[in-house]
Amino acid sequence: MKYLILIITLMCSFISCDKNEPKKNDNSFFILGQFDSISDNTRVFLKFQASNNIIPLDTVYTLNNTFQFSGKITKPEVFGIYIDSIKGSIGLFIQNDSVFIEVDKNWLSNSIIKGSQLNDKYLNFTTKSNEIISKTNYLFPLFQKARTENDVDKLKEINKKIDAIYKENETFTLNFAKENSNSYIAAFALQTVLKSNSVKKDSIAIIYNNFSNSVKKGDFALQILIYLDSVKAISNLSDSN
Repeated sequence: MKYLILIITLMCSFISCDKNEPKKNDNSFFILGQFDSISDNTRVFLKFQASNNIIPLDTVYTLNNTFQFSGKITKPEVFGIYIDSIKGSIGLFIQNDSVFIEVDKNWLSNSIIKGSQLNDKYLNFTTKSNEIISKTNYLFPLFQKARTENDVDKLKEINKKIDAIYKENETFTLNFAKENSNSYIAAFALQTVLKSNSVKKDSIAIIYNNFSNSVKKGDFALQILIYLDSVKAISNLSDSN
């Protein structure tokens, strides 16, 4: 009963606040998920991303169509929420703040996340980036057709268009990282272009150097630093030869 009262109290606090700004707690994170309906005791898993590894962090069970996680983190983290028998996952960036999730049982990735400004910025970036990349969708069937017909000129034309779209996305990404130097999402954005041959390493270094100290402490910024150090080492080795 005490647990139920706690859940109701917490939900009321979310409803009483602005829908896009749940109550904050500077000392810890709190995640509250709500379903239209789901069986009690359904397992919900919280995992976080460390470098390229997904690490289990906590497991809870649904009660009265809700679940909750809480804890403390020393820096922004990438969390993933997985639920038994439901496809997909809920990915979110959070700091020590409160997050409310309206869970989509048909596809977890379509769930609505409220309360995390960091996650809002992440969604703004990924939505715009996906819109740019989606321009290639109509080109792939044309590419397959031209390849089947061995139409070399058509293939060159389509490849040129695809390259231009990827270039547009890289430009958007670099500008986003440059304009949001105080945000953890800037480092996330910048690390997505590390493997691109068309992005100059000096451009990456300039943007990285303008990141705030707090952003540089994050995992994605550390990946960028390791990349820049490795490029410098290779360059020094080449010069010595």
